[in-house]
This record gives sequence, C-alpha cells and structure tokens, in this order.
Amino acid sequence: MSKKLTNLIKNNTAMRFISFSTIALTGAMGNVYAAEAADNNLADKSDVEIIQVKGIRGSLTKALNSKRFSDSVLDSISAEDIGKFPDKNIGDAMQRIPGVTVVRTYGEVSGVTVRGTAPEHSMVLLNGQNVASVGWFDLGGINRSFNFEMLASEQVSGMDLYKSVEADVNEGAIGGTVNLKTRKPLELDAGTVFASVEGAYHENSEEWDPAYSALGSWKTDDETFGILVAYSNEQSKVYRETLSSFGTPSGSLMDDNGVSHNSYGYMSSILFDEDRERTSSQITVQYAPTDNLLMGLNYNLFELNNDHINTAMFGIVSFGTLDSNSITTNNAGVLTRATTNAANGAGSPPLFNNTVLRKPEMQTDALNFTLEYTVNDWSIGFVAGSSSAEGRTLQSSTWWGDTTNAANGGYTYDVAGALEIIPTNSDYLSSHSNFDIFQEFTYINYVRDNDIDYIQSDFSYQLDKGMFTTLDFGLKYQSQTFASRGDYRDVDVNKAIADGLNLSDYNGGFVSGLHSKEGRDGSLSAFPVADGAGIWDYAYQNQADTTTTLSQFSIEEDITAFYVKGNFEGDGFRGNVGLRYVDTDVLSKGSIDGLPSQGKNDYSNFLPSVNIAADISDDLIFRFAAGSTISRPDYDAMQMAETISVSFATATVGSPNLEPYKADQYDIGLEWYFDEASIVGATFFIKNISDYIETTAAVEPYDGCSQTCLVTRSRNVGTGDVTGLELQIQHAFDNGFGVQGNYTYTDSEVTNSAGKTVPLNEVSKNSFNLSAYYEDDNFSARLAYNYRDEFMRNYNNSGSASVNDPYSQLDASVIWHAMDNLDISLEAVNLTNEALVLRQPDFGNVVHSIDEFGTRYYLGASIKF
Repeated sequence: MSKKLTNLIKNNTAMRFISFSTIALTGAMGNVYAAEAADNNLADKSDVEIIQVKGIRGSLTKALNSKRFSDSVLDSISAEDIGKFPDKNIGDAMQRIPGVTVVRTYGEVSGVTVRGTAPEHSMVLLNGQNVASVGWFDLGGINRSFNFEMLASEQVSGMDLYKSVEADVNEGAIGGTVNLKTRKPLELDAGTVFASVEGAYHENSEEWDPAYSALGSWKTDDETFGILVAYSNEQSKVYRETLSSFGTPSGSLMDDNGVSHNSYGYMSSILFDEDRERTSSQITVQYAPTDNLLMGLNYNLFELNNDHINTAMFGIVSFGTLDSNSITTNNAGVLTRATTNAANGAGSPPLFNNTVLRKPEMQTDALNFTLEYTVNDWSIGFVAGSSSAEGRTLQSSTWWGDTTNAANGGYTYDVAGALEIIPTNSDYLSSHSNFDIFQEFTYINYVRDNDIDYIQSDFSYQLDKGMFTTLDFGLKYQSQTFASRGDYRDVDVNKAIADGLNLSDYNGGFVSGLHSKEGRDGSLSAFPVADGAGIWDYAYQNQADTTTTLSQFSIEEDITAFYVKGNFEGDGFRGNVGLRYVDTDVLSKGSIDGLPSQGKNDYSNFLPSVNIAADISDDLIFRFAAGSTISRPDYDAMQMAETISVSFATATVGSPNLEPYKADQYDIGLEWYFDEASIVGATFFIKNISDYIETTAAVEPYDGCSQTCLVTRSRNVGTGDVTGLELQIQHAFDNGFGVQGNYTYTDSEVTNSAGKTVPLNEVSKNSFNLSAYYEDDNFSARLAYNYRDEFMRNYNNSGSASVNDPYSQLDASVIWHAMDNLDISLEAVNLTNEALVLRQPDFGNVVHSIDEFGTRYYLGASIKF
C-alpha cells in the first residue's frame, strides 16, 4: 500500500551447544555437530533399533525414533531421501507436527505458531546456530521471526522441534526451537550424486515455472576427508487475490444531507502478482585426521528475489459524496451499502488504480567452523561462525484515475458479505486511457541488515558417580546487530501530470476472473493493470536529487551465556537437569527531533530446566519436563525514536529498556510405541508468560513535553497463560498403507494493562492434521489434510479484534519409482483453493478481507547415484 494511503488510513532448538555428551539420545537426533559421536554412543543402548526402511514409512520411522529416544519433549521431521522432504516448504512440513499451526501470508508458509505463541516467539537454528533474517514488506512489523520462504527444502536432511527447555539449547524462544539440519559428506556414501528438475503450475495465473537442484558428495576411501556441494534454484509465481476493507468504521463520513455515518472509508480489490526466484547454495568440508578429532567448515547461502506488482482498484469514500438514498446499515450501526459519487469536473476519483511496484532482494548466509575432540573421559567442542542477512526493497507507488471527469470514478460498495464494488460507469474500467496519473508518485528504498557473530566452547565429562552419566558445561558469546533505514526520493507528481502520464503508456493488459472462490458477481473481478518496467524507468529518470530518510535505527545486542547440565539414567529412566545463565546488553540508536540519540538496557536471566523420560514398560514412556525461558522484544519495539506535540501534551517514544518475555513451562506426556513405526501419544502442556509487551499510553513527566504528558510506548505490562493438549497417532500397516494424525487443543489468554483478558493473536483453539499414504516398490502416494479453527489477529493495526474463519487445506503427492535411480513425482498444494477469510465481530461480523492463493501443481523428475 502507498505511504500516502497508509497515512490516510491511520488518520481514520536447537543447537545442542556442541556438548558432545554421551547421554542416551537417539542416533537420528544425535548431537547437532557430532552425529557420528552420537551414533557411537547409541551403539551402547540395546533398546535402540537401527532403522533402514526407505520411503515415506522410513521417513516417519526415523522421525519417530528421534522422538522416542530423546530426553526432551521433541518432534522431528526426516527427509525420505536426498531431495525428498515431505512437503514443498519447511513450514508446510511443520504443520504436520502436534502443537504447530502456520501463518500463510502469500500462500506459502512464512511463519509458525508453536503452542499458542506468535511466530516471533519461536526460533529457527541452522545446524544448531542462529540465522540472521530480514523481511521485505514495508508495512510489516520488524521482528525476530525467521522467514521460511527463504529456505528451499532440497538440502535439508531433517529438522527437530524442541518444545521443552534444555540448558545447552540457545535461549530466545517461548514457543519452540526449530533446528534445521543440512547434510554432511562423511555421513553420505562416497560419490553420491543427486539432481532434479521440476515444473510448477499456478492454477490462478495459468503459468508454468521451472526449478532444478543438484548435490554432489565425495569422501576419501579412509573416510577422513569429505566435501559436499549443493545448489538449487526455484522460480515460482505467487498470485494472491484479495478483497479488503481497511481500518475500522469511522463515524465522520457525511451523506449529501449532512448526516454522519459509521462507515468503512477505504476498500479495494487487489491482485498481488509476484515472480519469485529462490536459490540455495551449500559447501561443506569435513576432515577427521584421527579417530579423536573432527573438523568441519560449512557455508550456506539463501537468496530470494520477489519482484511484484500489487494492483489495487482502490475506493476512498471521502473522495466522493455519499448518496443518502443508497444507504443500508447493519444491527451494529455500520453502513454496509452505499453509493459514493464524485462531483462533475476535475478532482480525485473515489475509485482509482493504485499500482505499487516492489523489487525486494534478500539474502542470508551462514558460515560455521566446528571442532570436536575427545580424550579419555573428556569431549571438547569449539564453534565459531557468523550469519548475515540483507534486504533491499525498491518501491514505487502511483495513483491513476479519471481526474477530468471524476464522476466516472463513483461506485457502489457492499460489505454485508464478501466485499462488492460496482463502478457507477461500467465503461470506466474498460480502457487504460481512462486513467491519468494524479496525486502520488513515490520512490523509496528500504534497507535492512542483520549481522550475527558467535564463538563458543563446550565440554563434556564422563562421570562414574551414582546415576549421573555425564556433566556438560559451556560458554557462548554472541554479538548481533539489526539496522533499518527507509530512504525516500520523491518523484515530482506535478511534472508527471504535466508530462501527461497515462496508464495506457504502461499498458500491462487486463486481469479477469478474480475472486472465484469467495467473491460475488459485482466485485471487481476484472480491471486494467500496469506494465511495471516503464514506471520504474520513469521513476529512475525523474527521482529527486536529494534523499529524505523516512526512518533509521539500529539495535545492537551482546549476549553472553553459560550453562551446566547433568545427564542421568538409571533402571528404566533417563533425563537431564540444568541451569543456563544469560546476560544481554542492548544499545538502541536512532534519532529524536532529527538529532542522533541512543538508549541502553541490560538484563540477566537464570533459566533452570529438567527433563525426565521414564519407561513404564518396554513400549510405554512417561515424560515430565519443566523449565524457564525467554523471548526477546521485537526490533521495532526497541527502536530509539520520539515524536512530541507540546500543544497537545503527547509523545510517542521508543522503548530500548524493554525486558524480554519470560515463560515458565511444564509438560506431562505419555507415549505408547506399539510398533517400530507406530505411536499413540498424549502431552499436556502449560506456559505461564510474564512481562508481556503491549503498546500503551500513560500520563507521566517527559522532558520537552510537560509534567503531565500522555506518553505512548511499548511496555512490559501483560501476563499470558497457555494451556493445551496434544494427541498423536501414527501407524504403518503391513500392506503398504499407513496413517498419521494429530490433534491440538490450545487455550490461550493474555491479560493486558487494562485488566482485560483476550486470546493471543494467531492462536487457534482446535487444530488437527490427518494424512494417509500407500507405497510399494513402484509407487508411493500421500494425501494430507490440515485444519485449524478460527483465530484472532489485529488487521492493519486497526486496534479492533479481527477473527479469521476456520481454515483447511488438502495436499497430495504421487511418486513413481520408474527405475532404480529415477523417480517421477506429481504434487498438489491447496487442492480445493481454500481462502483466508477475516471478519470483524465488533462491527456486525462483517467480512474484512478475503485472500485467495489458488492451487499449485508440481511435476518433477529426480535421479540419484
């Protein structure tokens, strides 16, 4: 959305700390950097089965084995083979895990909600380490959530989701810690080669896009040196169709009789048309000169370019006059149907084309050096590395409409159901030549950078005293910086008007047939669109000579952590108890009244944890876990900024002195493994969250304002509680069929500063997943269904509760093993083209927005040697 339009609306896991301990963990989970050492440790456990089954069943069995022999509360996903991750996207696969629901912004999963917490309260690690991340959307919040859209799945061998706390796992998540694991050359056969090609078809855009990937791994005959190289490239179409009202109803809209009405003031039919290219590169080298020493160097690079055109046929009611004879209101007193007419002659048409062009370019890289050394009763680990991310987003926004006869831009709107917009003049949208440039032509560059550097040492000592088997301890230092800046170079809209810019000069054709799932016949399902290349050229050539910085800030954090953990086992039980201490120093830099300013904060936390797994019988496990953890504030809440109005005695202030969210959490679970690939399980969990952050206003003395200034800032004022139950079932039959299912009940609430209790954002009370599969020597097939019931979110910072309707999605895949080394695959995502529907209960449960993503199909072939 354009900056001007935005102002109008406003005014109305885990990394196991390389402990290399010899505790009884599963060979599939192992130590993040010492898989070989962990496997050797497991060789001592007679009850661990070495699973060699291939295909879907093999993937589910390996993941289940990880869960079974973990000391902590953990769920895993394992790739069937190289390039055969269970879903197209890492986030898509995660939604199959109990307690996880996903966030879909543009069709693909962009974030995950774990056990009733927001996406930014979970943490993503790559091979056990933090990954830098930035976003591209100018109207989105700047938080710590990792964007899953950055990651291709081909190079990921599996992932673990840690739901309970362990002392040697990086702090920073009150939801869950996700550890993504890439492949290593000494773990693969020498001379392993994998390659794939794929075509993706988006049903709504009716376009095909290509993708390809390759991996090669080699190691010496004595298995002391290995190197792995991998690359993938995926081009895809993101095509989102939206019907939306904006903000909340305002009582200031007057009809032609001078009577005020409570009405939405802004609405639109939108097509988001994106050409996405995602690439992923990996180079890993391992060297083991002796049986006691292993060194590794791993580099990953993820790149995402998603050029797009966001075309909105926008209606602004106040640009016209409400026809008093056309008005209909609902029981909440909200105007749901009316006609707005512009006066004849020049002016701003109420219905116009807002074309927003963006060229986002993002990349994230991660470089790690690891060293593992064992001597006598000691295991020693060392890790040094860095991760950086940068985002560069060029943006231009233009407004187009008939300004010579603005009455052509009149329209009738109806928000009683799915938004309906009916132009007064049906010919208005039939030609690009009816749309002249007016009022807005912007050119902005958004710059975001995130850098993380870390170093750590970890030690494990074999104990021979009582039930304790090993003592692990370690130290880590991490420095991270997040910086954001928006540079605005105006394009003289008056010059553009004088130059006679018309949408016909940038004719991008017409779109039609939009909103087929939820739209109504009268909605704007067809309209002219722009060819963005020409608009970019004009913006480049006519940008202002000077740059205005819209906003600029940076957050620097120095984090020092120390942990100690004792691992124990006895007759029929195992587990660990530990303590993690972490100290965080914060320096926030920004500007106040145009002058550089900075604020500091520091806080320390002691985070105890205990995990116990008890064998009630050979196949029945009881689990208990308890621990404390934290989640640091979002970056935009910590920025140093200030806006003061002396006349009104108000101030809006940044808050670098925020404390982190804190959570005490507990798990009790029972798991019955009645076959090697089968489980029935139940886990009850509780999270008690304190220092919940919300934006509040309070009267207080403030320099430069007054002694009784109304200060708006983010504050630690709320408390939250999450209680839930996870149920899980999985079984592989002997005839090639198998089933997998889970259900999660989550009761969440947060008590705000006003004492009001509301559900947490993005949390569904009920969610479940069901999948069934069949495989034999020639074929494998899977059908997967995902459901979540309604969930609350604040839409466009409206300040009013908005609730999403229940959402379900059906995915399917078929793989033909054409030859020993050749597979042919066909996959479908969102087969029934389900739409996201958002309502506003406070205003008569009106439909506030509808997003349709369409069905996507993938046809591919892969070879492996």
